[in-house]
Amino acid sequence: MKELLRKIFHPVMALIAIQLVWITLVVFWIYWFVGKHREFRELAEKYRPELLGQGFNWPVMVEGLLLLVVILVGVYVIFVYWNRQSKLYARQRDNISQVTHELKSPLASIQLHLETIRLRRPAADKLDAFVGTMLADTDRLHYLINNLLMAARLEQRRKPAERRLTDISAMLAENVERERANLSQGGSISLEAEPALKLLVDPEEMGMVLRNLFENSVLYSPGSPDITVRLVRAGNSVRLTIQDKGRGLDRNELKHVFEMFYRGHPTGENVRGTGLGLYIVDTIIRSYGGKVSVESAGLGQGCTFSINLPAV
Repeated sequence: MKELLRKIFHPVMALIAIQLVWITLVVFWIYWFVGKHREFRELAEKYRPELLGQGFNWPVMVEGLLLLVVILVGVYVIFVYWNRQSKLYARQRDNISQVTHELKSPLASIQLHLETIRLRRPAADKLDAFVGTMLADTDRLHYLINNLLMAARLEQRRKPAERRLTDISAMLAENVERERANLSQGGSISLEAEPALKLLVDPEEMGMVLRNLFENSVLYSPGSPDITVRLVRAGNSVRLTIQDKGRGLDRNELKHVFEMFYRGHPTGENVRGTGLGLYIVDTIIRSYGGKVSVESAGLGQGCTFSINLPAV
């Protein structure tokens, strides 16, 4: 029963029903108006022929039709808004489920390792490995929570970020080293960066931008990621590019990749992520007066993310 009601009240079905009602109203209006016009004309011919005008009273009929058109446009606007809100709600619902899973996974791993340590008292080398895994899981939790808080902060931001002069070359090198340490065996990150390039940014926010770009490249690179990072000065701008050889994007995905909660869904793959990373990247970079873009030759061809920011 619920499934039937859901289908009946689906936005597309509702729009079709509204269109049918509108067409019925137009037909009824024309039929009613022509009938009344004929009645009034017959009465006028019978009692006051001198009041008869020439031809049909088109202005009144057109005004009625225009009113119906305005009503249809209003209904269509409401439908478009409703449809967007419905899609956003569905995406948020999926995102809550995904975020819950993302948060539970490292927590479960930490709990398992702690229980193992308590029950079996592993050797020193195994204990070090366990601690390393738990620290990595803790870092993952920290990253996820920061992403959620950052997205909420950007949505409610009422004042500019506290920016200061930052050596983006040094910051990028630090981030690359951290990502290299966390790469799976066989993965690689190459860095080509001009030294001592400065930007006026919030270091915390810019760190989130870099982390999210690397995270995206790693998540969507099957097997061992192969990532190339370049940082150069181009005129009055500093240009950062991060190129990977991952799954790539089709033309439709390119249009939506920076939307909040949007996640690519490779066929037959379960990719982690919350759908917030690239939204955070785009929002922060635009707030600095910069621009972020993505290029991909298609599925299986990898992606290149580019950021342009005003140089100092």
